[in-house]
Amino acid sequence: MGRASGERMSVFGYLDRFSFRPGEEIACRFTSTAPVRVDLVRLIHGDTSPEGPGFRSEEIGAVPAVTAPGGEQPIRTGSFLRADAVVPRGTAAIRFSALVWPTLPAAGTAQGLLSLTAVDGSAVFFLALDETGRPCLSDGTVRARLDRPLRERRWYRLTAAAGPDSVTLAAVALDPVPGEEEPAHATGPGVDLSGASGVVAAAVTARPYGCYNGKLERPEVRDGTGILLADWALERDMTGDRAVDVSGRGRHGLLVNAPARAMTGAGWTGGTLDWRTAPEQYGAVHFHDDDLADSNWTAGARMRLPPDLRSGIYAVRLRCDGHTDHVPFAVRAPGARADVVFLLPTFTYLAYANEQTGGPAVMTDPLDVALRTHPGFGKSLYDRHRDGSGICHSTALRPILTLRPDYRHWHYDAPRHFGADLYLADWLEHTGVAFDVLTDHDLHAEGTTALEGYQVVLTGSHPEYHSTETLDALHGHVRAGRCLMYLGGNGFYWVTSQHPRRPEIIEVRRSRGVRSWETAPGEGHHASTGEPGGLWRERGRSPNALTGIGMAAHGWSERGRGYVRTAESRDPRWAWVFEGIADDVLGDFGLVMGGASGDELDRFDAALGSPPQTAVLATSQPHDEHYHQAVEDVLEIRPGLSGPANPAVRSDLVLLEQPSGGAVFSAGSIAFLGSLSRHGYRNNVSRLVANVLDNFRRRSETR
Repeated sequence: MGRASGERMSVFGYLDRFSFRPGEEIACRFTSTAPVRVDLVRLIHGDTSPEGPGFRSEEIGAVPAVTAPGGEQPIRTGSFLRADAVVPRGTAAIRFSALVWPTLPAAGTAQGLLSLTAVDGSAVFFLALDETGRPCLSDGTVRARLDRPLRERRWYRLTAAAGPDSVTLAAVALDPVPGEEEPAHATGPGVDLSGASGVVAAAVTARPYGCYNGKLERPEVRDGTGILLADWALERDMTGDRAVDVSGRGRHGLLVNAPARAMTGAGWTGGTLDWRTAPEQYGAVHFHDDDLADSNWTAGARMRLPPDLRSGIYAVRLRCDGHTDHVPFAVRAPGARADVVFLLPTFTYLAYANEQTGGPAVMTDPLDVALRTHPGFGKSLYDRHRDGSGICHSTALRPILTLRPDYRHWHYDAPRHFGADLYLADWLEHTGVAFDVLTDHDLHAEGTTALEGYQVVLTGSHPEYHSTETLDALHGHVRAGRCLMYLGGNGFYWVTSQHPRRPEIIEVRRSRGVRSWETAPGEGHHASTGEPGGLWRERGRSPNALTGIGMAAHGWSERGRGYVRTAESRDPRWAWVFEGIADDVLGDFGLVMGGASGDELDRFDAALGSPPQTAVLATSQPHDEHYHQAVEDVLEIRPGLSGPANPAVRSDLVLLEQPSGGAVFSAGSIAFLGSLSRHGYRNNVSRLVANVLDNFRRRSETR
């Protein structure tokens, strides 16, 4: 495999999207310390555990390998607003104003608030917070500085004026605390503004450099006589990345690197929680010095896919100085389709992209170490920004080291997400089942059209993040008399939206569910679509309604559990499910924690929308004290919430027949797919999945 220690890894890459069609060209973007050997492989199995099949891939000889010169490419993080040609030539004096809400005022470095820039984006003159959080005016030399720093998460109005004779600066606290009752003022010597052309907000330069952490609202620029040059109403055009200038001069700006929009402003009253009903109260944008939308690397190699390449899971393989990086993608069906399609949960892959919540003591996989060595690769939707606020955007346009076939998750030293989903690809390959591959991104873009011709949709191990469009498509698929096999846990959980003009970016706002951070009051609606974020069940679309089960519990221990068959499973109606299976316990083995029931678990619950015809065929053996009931189900903290004493802490294996003739099989556990290959694929989980899949496929013959 060529896995070096994390500090010494020599090549990292990414692609422009997650799926391609045969015949299309792939541009691979990478950074490296030396020339790179680039070729194409089909991925089959990623887990290197000696108890399983081992790492398996197939070289695609029809795509010639190439050697690229390589070279190191930087990533410049930090969000900001950039507008060009704002300041007329010959302007000698200027006035600034803006509302600011700093979240990391004493960051130890300068943080730009409003900057006049030259044509090349360099700073001519700027208003910033110095390293201690004090507002200052500078042209490279500080001309004026206030005596007191701004306080964290408090609103201030900053005003400044500059010309050849003097500069002035003032700060007014909108809700003053003791010591801030009077405005703060400072003056200093004049500056030469002859090189000024554009304006940058929330950074010192457009490189970017000196990026700001905090909210900024209604930045405005006037000339020395008071004539309005630009006035950016950041509540306008909320779903995009344009900063609308309402001065009448049309100096619209661009919001770079996806700062958080639909943020409450200085005038938010608490009377509304939806920015669409009172956009004037949501004129703030929250900028961060670690925001990232696009690494903007140049392509190091391009490859043309063969026109007859079979649908499957592939990777561009990059090899450099003894290190190998597999950059995965899906190839969609070239024309004639199989009757089975594997839906890769790419929204979930993005949500967990480069997750670093565990810390160095437990995150010891070489890829985790590499992430700490390369902080510019960004973090996941489970992490926080440097200022402590939750990360609500994730982009595909960066190296995603957790999206690698051999990545082992720190929870239990086994694959999770993409690597775990390869368990299913490997099993399908072993059993000879022809299948095509789609991604969440494909399903979001095309809806039910993407599923036309497929009898059975297979999910991965953790299809947690879904959009309105993907849920509608899957519900439509089942209502049309076709079948779904939900082969994981904690699925269909978080409301997810896609940037309307940047499909590589997803957005999530968190509340109530199992979460590592929570959306601030009033900021629960997505900027990209306007829809309320949070759990799908809070919007009346529980996973139970689609799959018969929904999120119940989570935990990580040394040993997973098996499933015990229920009395209902003995009904002759379900004999076909258990054909060839004599065991009462299913899946008390596996490559993930040693059992099919583990990690995050789903259960049947009629109160949460599980249809009455749902058949519970097996339920997990009792879990230990490391497992706890999902927080959204806990109304009060009390003893008995953990596994041994709580009957709600379980995973249920169910089958849901629909009046349309369609059906859904659900496993209810993230660890489930890890049991497929144990004992040389000769085991009761493998047989059970084969029985159900064979039955579901044959139903197309009777429709």
